[in-house]
Amino acid sequence: MVSFRESQTAKNILLSYSAETQARTRYDFYATQAKDDGFIQIGKLFTETAEQEYEHALRFFKFFNGGKLSISGTFPAGVIEDTHSNLLQSAELELYVHDELYAVFAKTAEEEGFARAADTFHAINVAEKSHEIMFTELADNLVTGRVFKRDTVVTWKLRMGSRFGCALTNPHLKAPGCTYSARCSNVFSPAMPVSILLPRRYWKPCNVTRLSDGQ
Repeated sequence: MVSFRESQTAKNILLSYSAETQARTRYDFYATQAKDDGFIQIGKLFTETAEQEYEHALRFFKFFNGGKLSISGTFPAGVIEDTHSNLLQSAELELYVHDELYAVFAKTAEEEGFARAADTFHAINVAEKSHEIMFTELADNLVTGRVFKRDTVVTWKLRMGSRFGCALTNPHLKAPGCTYSARCSNVFSPAMPVSILLPRRYWKPCNVTRLSDGQ
């Protein structure tokens, strides 16, 4: 078996490290743009994804023990666009990474006898697939007007600490006790099922009133 330092797998891992570190920074850029566009929820999700890419980069980085290794790769050199365009570009890149990079890199690692590297590529590939799906769905929500509205009742999370709103179709409907007005609906996002987040004894139905434009 070829030594790790001389293997194609080593080059693939370092290339993957480079891709993950760039993705982390790129998603931080996109998070700022999303917030500037008024999509606090999407900005938070970009930030969370950036943190996940950091962890992926760290896993790849730990395969090495110093020294230098030359690699060659192609990376995005685009601009920061509007949030919808950034989401589509991110989804396309995640698709490329999990279909044409990591899937191939895992097979190469298996062929060269580096089981731990292959397992790492397979594991991270699952996350990259979920990123692609999330970015695609978020982009679709922007087009269909579902960022702050749902066809069915869902629980909306106020993305400020751990506060939660009511189970509504639209966060423009305000529950008594909430200090955020209808004009601030961009601080809401659909939450996970409340039974997962809070014990049921702490969750009580609330009466809902619609805010007037002046409130």
